[in-house]
Parts: sequence; C-alpha cells; structure tokens
Amino acid sequence: MPNPLNCGRPTSDCTVMSATLCKHRPKTTFLGFNPIIAKSVVLLGIVVGTGTVGYIWIEGWSAWQSLFFTLITLSTVGYGDNGLSEAGERFTAVLMIGGIGTVSYTATSLLNRAVARAAHPERRIMQRIKHLRDHHVVCGLGRTGERVIERLREENVEVVAIDTNSRAVEKMRTRGVMAIEGDASLDDTLAKAGVDRACAIAVVTSSDAVNALICLTARALTPETTIIARAEDETSVRKLQRAGATNVIAPASYGGDGVAQYMLHPQVNHLLRGLQTEGAAIDFSEIFVSQESPHCGRTIEEIGGDNPRLVFVAARGRDQLVIVRPDPMRPLEDGDVLVVAGIPEDVRALRAFKRAA
Repeated sequence: MPNPLNCGRPTSDCTVMSATLCKHRPKTTFLGFNPIIAKSVVLLGIVVGTGTVGYIWIEGWSAWQSLFFTLITLSTVGYGDNGLSEAGERFTAVLMIGGIGTVSYTATSLLNRAVARAAHPERRIMQRIKHLRDHHVVCGLGRTGERVIERLREENVEVVAIDTNSRAVEKMRTRGVMAIEGDASLDDTLAKAGVDRACAIAVVTSSDAVNALICLTARALTPETTIIARAEDETSVRKLQRAGATNVIAPASYGGDGVAQYMLHPQVNHLLRGLQTEGAAIDFSEIFVSQESPHCGRTIEEIGGDNPRLVFVAARGRDQLVIVRPDPMRPLEDGDVLVVAGIPEDVRALRAFKRAA
C-alpha cells in the first residue's frame, strides 16, 4: 500500500505538503535547436566565415569590410562591386551560387519549424511530457481541478492536466500548463500523461462514476502511485477506495467540517489558514525516511540539536501508527514519516541536510 504522506516513490526526504519535488528538465539538442535547425545555422556560419576570409585574402580588405560585402552578397542587396579584382569577381560568383542556396535552406528550415510549432501544440506538449518524472497529473479541469493546479504551480511542481473539454484544455495551455484533451479513463490518455512516472494523480471530475473508472484505469497502470480522488456523494467514498484511490476527499463533508471548525475555533483556524498562504511565517512539511536518507538511524533529539527551532509534530512508522510528539530518543527507520513545523529556511535546511562522510 503506498504511503499517503509521500509521493508513493522511494525517494529520500520527499515532501508533499510543501510540494518541493525533484524536477527533470527536458533534454535539448545542440544549442537548444533540433538537428535540422542546428545543421542549417552551422552551414550558414561556414559560408559567411568563408566569404569573409576569402575577401580578406583576395582583396586585402579589413575584416569588417569583408564581412559586410559577404552579407550584402548573400542577401542579394547589392551595393556595387566595390572595386573587385578579377579573382574577387570569380570568388563572388562561387559565393553567390553556394551561399544564396544555403541562406534559402536556412530560412526555409526556420520557417517550417515555426509553422510546425504553431500548428501542432499537442506535439510540443507530448515531447515535454516524455521527459517528466515525479510530476503531478490532474484529471478534470472544473473549478476543483483548476484550484488544485493553481496550488501545485505555486509550489513550482510540474503538472499535466487532462480533460475532454477543448476550451478548458486550451485555457490551461494559455496559462503554461501541459494539458491534454482526452478521456482520462482510457489507458492511452493516461499513458500520454506519463502516469507510470508520476508522483501523484488527482481525480477530480464532477462525476463519481467517471472518477471511479479513472481510478481503476490508473491503478492498473501504476500500482504504487498515490491517487487522490474527489467524491461528490458520501456514499461513493468507499467505492472510490475500492477502485484504487489512496485517499478520497468529499468536498461537501470537507467544507462542512471547515465551517464548523471556524465557528468553534476561529483563531486556530485563522492561524492554520495563514500557514497555507504564500510567504507564510511557518511551514509544515514532512520528511520521508528511506535507507538512503541521511536521517535514517538518527534520533529526533540529534536532528533537533542541529535544528533547534524546528518543532517535531508527529511521526508515523511502517506500522501506519501515527504518534503525536514522538519519542526524541527513538532512531528513525526506513519507511518512517516525520512531520515538522518551522520557519521555511529551517525546513529547507533539514531537507537539504547531508550526513558527513
């Protein structure tokens, strides 16, 4: 059963509440261009360089005068022969035959590339998704889905969205989100989103039946990834769990509980709400301990000695038992999850800690 407090992957110090995840940048080709563009630019550079050096050698001109005459020759502008010798005229003829063809080839390549990028946004998105790892997939672009994406992007994590509504998909793309138009209950659509490499999947369409089908499909494709599902009806919670959801959230129940808590404990909830905003003075985070983690084998007392301003709120062992204010002398083991609170700088320092050799 995947750990609901982490990304479902055996990464050390993986945090979900602060959503600070490892991001993988897509690979680029030479100078960031595709091979055809790179080849065209290199050929053009060779022609310009050859022309410049040729005029310096044949006519004895300065470097700038030679470069200028090469450029006006290749661009077919033509400002006269500039007093060329017979050898220079022959060289110019050869340069025009070979160079103008190269310029045309380069211009055509750049134009084709620009047209292809404008005409096939889906292709660009697919190329970006192929190189993603530990990203988040959001199925459903209603109000809930948009809010989920907004919060994830505030934490600078990669998000892939899926929806059947073309307008919703285009809206997300204009905001820079990698959005796919398609049915998230189909294997092919989820595979395009890279669910097998995803950190977590949010299933938040407005239909419980559709959400259950998406959960079933996603769980079959990726048995270990965390799946968070939305349930419109309270009776659908257990059904979604049986369909493969790691956690199920019912907005009506969640919202009702929140209203009641604000009525009963307004100051506490005001504080907790403030902690969720950008630039909050206190940050809650979780530390997942694996065998490779520098915290494995250390006690909370040792960690607290290095980070005296941190508060260790709770710990959960491999037995899934949550312990509030855990024993400071207990060594952390593989599979433990530690929930801490503190100022953002201290939390980041704890995640960045590396054991001395």
